[in-house]
Amino acid sequence: MVQERFDKVTVVIADPDHKARTIAKKTLIKAGFRKILTGHNLAFVKQSFDVEMPELLIAETNLPDGDFSEFVNDLRHHKIGNNPFLVVSALAENPTPELVKKVIQAGADDLLSKPFDVATLMRRVGRLIHQRKPFVVTGDYVGPTRQAKSQKEANAEQFVPPNTLKARALNEGSVDEVQAMVDAAIQSVNTKALESHADDINELVTIVTPRLTTGQVDATARLCLDRLRYAAEDANRRLDGTQYDHVSELCQTLLGIVNNIRNSGGVPVARDVQLLTPLNKAIQLGFDKNADVASARQITQAILVQARG
Repeated sequence: MVQERFDKVTVVIADPDHKARTIAKKTLIKAGFRKILTGHNLAFVKQSFDVEMPELLIAETNLPDGDFSEFVNDLRHHKIGNNPFLVVSALAENPTPELVKKVIQAGADDLLSKPFDVATLMRRVGRLIHQRKPFVVTGDYVGPTRQAKSQKEANAEQFVPPNTLKARALNEGSVDEVQAMVDAAIQSVNTKALESHADDINELVTIVTPRLTTGQVDATARLCLDRLRYAAEDANRRLDGTQYDHVSELCQTLLGIVNNIRNSGGVPVARDVQLLTPLNKAIQLGFDKNADVASARQITQAILVQARG
């Protein structure tokens, strides 16, 4: 078995408590880590990512300039940094069951109680190197397997994420080779997320259109519209460079129509409501792997002309 070497592993520690940061750094040094960056907030973490992505992030859940769980969610959705598969350990002095659930549901790998000793740290790091949980992807979640929040998530295909902590600690590949592995996995995640968004759009349009047709802009309709807006926005963000990039204009058009309906004050324009179904059908065709791309593009253009008319 290859012995782990942590002197080449970059670790970022974020904790507003200077004493806690110092203790954490000393503990890491005792464990063999040498490349350790410390700061007190999320701004520091983001700035460090701009310079060099670490292999391990250890951060207090209670940071002064933002919600750590939202940060982890954005990281996993590739809105921050260049490695959405970064190993993330959260820190908390007295973690409550509610906090543990919130952090894990956001996509963190682990949660450490403060202060932690060398033995505890090495046991957790070893687990994250050799026994890291597989990841799943849906339209609204990317991260380690967790208690599923939907049947779709429960049925989602699991995959082994790139583990840069393991690669660096066990000297598995060059920096460029490891990043190439991460980039390939990002493309795969984008494809999985897009296909999940297509399913969500189809389900939501099917639910909301009859309600809007009869003028029922009730709580259910508003929830569907909010979820449609998220699906269209996130799909459009992920489409560039994928096999489905020709669906981008449709998603932008759907987003515009959804926003029109949401801002209509409860009285949506009939034409906007009527366009939801053909837009949805065109989007489903665009995401159909067996469909002829040329035909899909023709139908897309016809729908876009109708929407702009």
